[in-house]
Amino acid sequence: MVGKKILNSKDKSKAASIRDLVDYIRAPEMVNPEEKVIYANGRGFITGSHAAQREEMVALASEAVRSKNPVNHYILSWREGEQPSLAQIEEAVSIFMAELGVGDHQAIYGQHADTDNIHLHIAINRVHPDTLEVVKINGGFDIEAVHKALARIEHVQGWQREQRGRYRVRDGGELIREHLVTDTPKARQPGQRKRDMENRTGEKSAERICIEEGAPAIERAQSWEQLHSELAEHGMRYVKKGSGAIVFVGEVAIKASSVDRGASLAKLQERLGLYRPPQYQARLAVREPKAIKPDAPRWREYITGRKEHYANKAAEKQAQDQRQQRERHELSAQQRARRTGLFAGSWRGRGAALNVLRSVIAAEQAAEKAFMKELHRRERDAHNWRFRPYPDLEAWYRLQGEPEFAEQWRYRASLPHCIEGESDGSPTPRDIRAFTAQVVGLQVHYTCREGVANCRVAFVDKGRRIDVHDWRNRAATLAALQLSAQKWGKFTVKGSDEYKELCAKLAAEHGFKLINPELQEMIQGERQLIGLERSKVTKPRYEAGRDLEP
Repeated sequence: MVGKKILNSKDKSKAASIRDLVDYIRAPEMVNPEEKVIYANGRGFITGSHAAQREEMVALASEAVRSKNPVNHYILSWREGEQPSLAQIEEAVSIFMAELGVGDHQAIYGQHADTDNIHLHIAINRVHPDTLEVVKINGGFDIEAVHKALARIEHVQGWQREQRGRYRVRDGGELIREHLVTDTPKARQPGQRKRDMENRTGEKSAERICIEEGAPAIERAQSWEQLHSELAEHGMRYVKKGSGAIVFVGEVAIKASSVDRGASLAKLQERLGLYRPPQYQARLAVREPKAIKPDAPRWREYITGRKEHYANKAAEKQAQDQRQQRERHELSAQQRARRTGLFAGSWRGRGAALNVLRSVIAAEQAAEKAFMKELHRRERDAHNWRFRPYPDLEAWYRLQGEPEFAEQWRYRASLPHCIEGESDGSPTPRDIRAFTAQVVGLQVHYTCREGVANCRVAFVDKGRRIDVHDWRNRAATLAALQLSAQKWGKFTVKGSDEYKELCAKLAAEHGFKLINPELQEMIQGERQLIGLERSKVTKPRYEAGRDLEP
């Protein structure tokens, strides 16, 4: 399992931020039409409806007047292929909240599905319902508590641990921290939000560009003039701000200390002397979008379309805002002029009539403003609907009818998991029960019948090689091995140790002939275990002085 904390928006009020969050948790399709809620619930509330619980959470959070937003947002993700039941979701929430020390606090949570991984959003109100004190989870180190909770959930429910999981639970229930020792220091990475956006779009973030290009230029610089000059060649500039500094990539500002430890203003002033701005404003190089994976097919087409979409959205939104503001001002001026004309002159002795007229005019003009406000709201809704969120790169590939490109992007960071045979026979569709074969060019894509609507490709026959995309799915790997056995008889599996271990177990169970020398001992061991299990079921049991029992 993987867990992460989502930072609260700084652009909204406390109440608005909480309302938007819990509305999204229980109705994500209002924000992303592709995202659906499978299950949602709340705990720690007096009321039962969503609207009432939302306002109850806002009211309690408002009691913490010194806290900008005491509601924390966490996401728990299960591995691909893992399907927790509703009872397990409730149990996971209980374990999670107990480990964070907020077991009796308000929480609203929802199980979502917009990817092949099931994930759970949890909004937890840190304000205690009785004492009204704001709890500081794990002394402020709540991410550490999240990792502990994940380990306990994995242990209790039997989920597979992540390879680099921070904690694990011993058989006795003791929680221990794993010590990961590596020979090389961990490379600096952009923040989680930036990495999430990179995964969605395939475009390097400004922060990553700073780390990869700006940091070396800053390290090479022997003077402030050289630093400004080299950064300008990369379309960047270094600017002092207050007691610190920021690096601009184009017009995007990045905190200097996020680029490199040695890039902070204090470190550079130790090395280069007091900060000196550039003597002249260098012409910055024009930066084009950069791909994380340069060989991603059609990426340039995708990112161009995405940027045009949001540029058009921003331009139309600005024009709409200006027009609506102008219409509001014009209406106010018209209403003011009308009031001036009607109330001009002397109304001495006609006070009652004046009050009636004022009331009538106020009601009419209030109705006019309400009508315009509703009209403008509908226009903004129509604009948002017309410019719905642009699909991420994986979804865009699927919409373009290229599911294999989608699978390649999805598994770009993992080892290629495939099966290789000894002949180049042209791939032809074959019947593998639960999978549908579709000829795509010179390849055959096999899709689980239940996922045909989503173009979920499990594996692809490319002739001499079968690429297994959905390898964590035991049924998909088994079907790919069955196809391989039918095509070649004996074959080699390639990929991660976890994938090869799964193939070895399936080979032992179903008699597949794997050529891999490193897997032979494992296959023999698995076959012996299977034989022992079968003998326990079939071998008759004798006991002294008693008749034979089945």
